[in-house]
Order: sequence, then C-alpha cells, then structure tokens
Amino acid sequence: MRALLLALALLLLALGGCADPGEDCDYSLDDACITTENLTQCEEMSAQCPGQVTVMESCPLQFGCSGL
Repeated sequence: MRALLLALALLLLALGGCADPGEDCDYSLDDACITTENLTQCEEMSAQCPGQVTVMESCPLQFGCSGL
C-alpha cells in the first residue's frame, strides 16, 4: 500500500499544474497514512503552492511545496 501511495504521489508531481488547488490533496481520512492533521497540512500546502505539493515518504504522510 505504501508503494502505491508513493507511486500516486510521484504521478501527481509529474502531472503538476492542477487547475483546481484541491486536486493536490486527493486524500481522505480512510486512506493509509492520512490523519486529520496531515490532511489539513496538505490542504494548506495546496493553497500556498497550487500544483506543486510534494508528498514526503513517511507514515503519516508529510506535505510541502516543491518550489519553496
């Protein structure tokens, strides 16, 4: 499951430039390694740097902006 999440994150990074900032955080609390706190962090990063959210390999997942 972790490898699948990482592959998905890399695919999202490769596609980049999402028109809807919410697309960066296509996660739910039902997903592995997603908590209320890191989902909030992902949404904040998505608002700060739309289309450039970086997913760091960890559990729970951590998010940042690739351009910062």
